Amino acid sequence: MDSPKPLELVYSQVEGLDLMLDVFVPESATETSKVPVFVWWHGGGLLQGTRKALSPHHLSAPAKHNICIVSPDYRLAPQTRIPGILADCKAAMDFVRSPAFAAATGNRVDSSKMIISGSSAGGWLSFLAGTGVGYAACGLELPPPVLGIAALYPISDLADPFWTTKQHPVSYMPHVIPDEQVAPFIDPAAEKVAFSAPDSKRGIMYHYMVQEAILESLLLDGTGIPASALAVAPQLKTGKFTVPPMYVIHGEIDDKVPCRQARDVVAVLKEMKAQVEYEELAGANHLFDKDPKCEMDNMYAFVARITKAEC
Repeated sequence: MDSPKPLELVYSQVEGLDLMLDVFVPESATETSKVPVFVWWHGGGLLQGTRKALSPHHLSAPAKHNICIVSPDYRLAPQTRIPGILADCKAAMDFVRSPAFAAATGNRVDSSKMIISGSSAGGWLSFLAGTGVGYAACGLELPPPVLGIAALYPISDLADPFWTTKQHPVSYMPHVIPDEQVAPFIDPAAEKVAFSAPDSKRGIMYHYMVQEAILESLLLDGTGIPASALAVAPQLKTGKFTVPPMYVIHGEIDDKVPCRQARDVVAVLKEMKAQVEYEELAGANHLFDKDPKCEMDNMYAFVARITKAEC
């Protein structure tokens, strides 16, 4: 079956880049029967990746679950540090709430019913944008409120030893990646980008980052922002942030983002008596939902519950 064709919209123009988002509106949506919107950010350590990296379940969701799927670009590190990336998340959310988005989608989407989501580093972005963690530290206004967050195998804290301990080689790589292989991409003064195809040479950046334990440096150097300001569980524990209902899922044997990154956030949410649903999949590794057989029905059931609760 051919993949559905998205509506491609420019949501922001910054530093010479057109930041795009792909929009999939179900055919059943009408002006009198609007559908909720599910905004998803791709992974890649905030260093690589593309809005085109949707999983099969995302592509089937508009027809199967009667929701609008939106997949935005964001500028990539280290050429753009995390304040710029979080600003892009807010800009995408603001655009989805705008008259321009309503007009482009035929006024068939109820953008007041927004769920935000993401996979891996995109899951981290959904935590930050959905709660406001990190925004004040980055000197940014808060994004608009959301009905819920669905985080898939998320990064959540740069202090985890996985991000601070060099691996020569990385546990899942057969060899050490030479510095010269990433030289065109690791220079913060290199050309800014917001799109990295899966088969591009930049696709080695995540693995090199894990190898050299430099994620904090790539995201925060020169900003003066401490990594602790972006640590989801410790920040939520302060009680300073609004916490919408959350769904979190992680694979038990994930070797790209440790499962404890999700567990730590879920533990704090449960301490806070926040509304959270957590699934930990035995024997599942990173990107498990790329399998066409993985339909993520529990996540979409969560989305249906919290959007219908607002009716």
